[in-house]
Amino acid sequence: MPDLTPFWISIKVAIISTIIVSILGIFISRLLYKGKGHLTKLLESFILLPIVLPPTVLGFILLIIFSPRSVVGQFFGNIVHLPVVFTMTGAVIASVIVSFPLMYQHTIQGFRNINPKMLNTARTMGASENKIFYRLILPLSKRSIIAGIMMSFARAIGEFGATLMVAGYIPNKTNTLPLEIYFLVEQGRENQAWLWVLVLVAFSITVIGVLNFANRDKSQEV
Repeated sequence: MPDLTPFWISIKVAIISTIIVSILGIFISRLLYKGKGHLTKLLESFILLPIVLPPTVLGFILLIIFSPRSVVGQFFGNIVHLPVVFTMTGAVIASVIVSFPLMYQHTIQGFRNINPKMLNTARTMGASENKIFYRLILPLSKRSIIAGIMMSFARAIGEFGATLMVAGYIPNKTNTLPLEIYFLVEQGRENQAWLWVLVLVAFSITVIGVLNFANRDKSQEV
């Protein structure tokens, strides 16, 4: 019976990070979906930066920011009592950073695809912006939001480079599945690595299949 600890660590990290990026993604998309100016484009470029930056570069930046010698690192370690470097907290933060752009892209696209005439009609009928958001925008964007959540979860499960830099490989503490596969191969234990490889491949195929099925249903409705 293989040790399932890496699997449960990965699931825990992915669930926590996905909850965080889901909340942040919806909140920030709400703030920016109407924007068309240079400031909005600049902010979006910053938000999407983790997509193009190598994960090890992101990990290095996070390592510097959350180092125990930095102001931010001391705040988390001494005041919040939640040290980041070489902890599961670091793995969660790394997963949030790399998966957030996916959540943001799907969510804001869903918001922007809504016919503005429908929203303006609601405004002329006296509906508040909060009511419009919760009664119209969120329900009409649910497919995009769910797709963003699924992609963010999948990205968090597969995160390697930034996690290795910030959280390291600590057995029974930060050894997520991608890290476990890497170190199993380094140790010449390819047979054990194959088990987790197949798990991740099966999971990825499932996510892609569900998204394709959802998109097909949407196209049929149109």
